[in-house]
Amino acid sequence: MPPGYPGDLIRAGPGLARTFPWLTGGDIIACVTQLSVSVGAEDGAGGSRTVVRLVGEADVTTPVLGEVLSAEAAKKPRLLLVDVSGLTFIDSAALHEIVRAYRRLRADGGRLAIVSPSYAVDRILQLSALDQVIPVHASAEEADV
Repeated sequence: MPPGYPGDLIRAGPGLARTFPWLTGGDIIACVTQLSVSVGAEDGAGGSRTVVRLVGEADVTTPVLGEVLSAEAAKKPRLLLVDVSGLTFIDSAALHEIVRAYRRLRADGGRLAIVSPSYAVDRILQLSALDQVIPVHASAEEADV
């Protein structure tokens, strides 16, 4: 794996020292991006639904997001909800993984929705116009109509 995954240690070299002058060539930087992903089945108004809950930061250094979404989409649930209420940050790599799962489910006749975004995550969804492509709801109940 390339450097930058959680738990990796990176030795600061001249490039980083130019960007961050307080680093010296011997400093070691620990990457601390953390993402917790849990999956559960719930009963909703329209039947059973799968909920993927994300907590922490979802970015290029958290490949588990793509792995979990891909595995859950392959099960072809009626409704896959991505609960982002616990996210403090999301980047374009994580958004890409959500779009991939959305496209796969849509092709199989299923649905994917994003639920419970914080203000910061909702703003990123708006700026990327992803909220115009994938349904975004305030709650799981609202999404399961």
